[in-house]
Amino acid sequence: MVDYGDLAVSIFAASLPLTMPILYAAIGEVLAERSGVLNMGVEGVMSLSAFVALLTTFYTSSYTLGLLAGIAAGLAMGLLHAFATVKMGVNQLIAGLMLYFLALSIGDFGYVLVSKTTYLHILPIDSVHIPFLSDLPVVGPIIFSQNVLVYASLLVAVVAGLILFRTTWGLKIRAAGENPEATDSAGINVNLVRTICVVVGSALAGLGGASLVIGYLGLYSTGDTLVAGSGWIAIVVVIFARWSPYRAIAGAWLFGLGYAAAAIFIGSSVFSILGPGSGYFLLAIPYIIAIVFIIMFHRGTRPPSYLTVPYKRK
Repeated sequence: MVDYGDLAVSIFAASLPLTMPILYAAIGEVLAERSGVLNMGVEGVMSLSAFVALLTTFYTSSYTLGLLAGIAAGLAMGLLHAFATVKMGVNQLIAGLMLYFLALSIGDFGYVLVSKTTYLHILPIDSVHIPFLSDLPVVGPIIFSQNVLVYASLLVAVVAGLILFRTTWGLKIRAAGENPEATDSAGINVNLVRTICVVVGSALAGLGGASLVIGYLGLYSTGDTLVAGSGWIAIVVVIFARWSPYRAIAGAWLFGLGYAAAAIFIGSSVFSILGPGSGYFLLAIPYIIAIVFIIMFHRGTRPPSYLTVPYKRK
């Protein structure tokens, strides 16, 4: 007999760790796109950073070094993407897709080499026990029994929103994506702003990939089966959130809920009536949500005016 109450609590509790990598990547992509640069390589960056973070943590036994290594991998990919799109003016869609394949291939190749002699795996970091709050029924296991990386992702989103909408630097970012000519005439280096945003955005995607292995899974798998579309979903979240870090929290959580529901239902008998192939349908839940979101929210959604348009100073 299925206890639907416990099942619901399990889904909601699992949704936040699965929201975490999507949210990190989405916030990074918000910053990049607000400045005028689209990064279609987010998925590959997350995958490469996940491998680098796992490898580093495995050999150093340091979660901190693993996270820093994952961020560094994302940062390196961001520098490459910024050079191609901002400096050289390469088509952003093409550059992003090439970055995706490059980063994914490097991660998979490195994992295959290492796994010939070593089984890479770690224990994910422990959840934080908050006195009294963690022991509360229902909300305790859902909200107050998560690991520090989950809480940090929410903090990053709030800080990014404050920077974007409450600071001079945030105004420069938005101006670079809306009207780079006017921004340049005001004495602001548009391409420098874009480069910084792309690099920081890619580093956050790297943090998303690193958090997936260090804060949740503890292992890596090849063929883009680890990140499993979270990077692509992050781009959808940016559109749903209308380029706002605050709304990205809600968007990322809805997709995290979809991933969690799929994972929990596959392990339960709730959908056994659908037959042995029901797992494939359940795995499609996040992407069904993505399609619904695109259909529902594409009207009236206006991206930054110069998104994907390279800027050449005259």
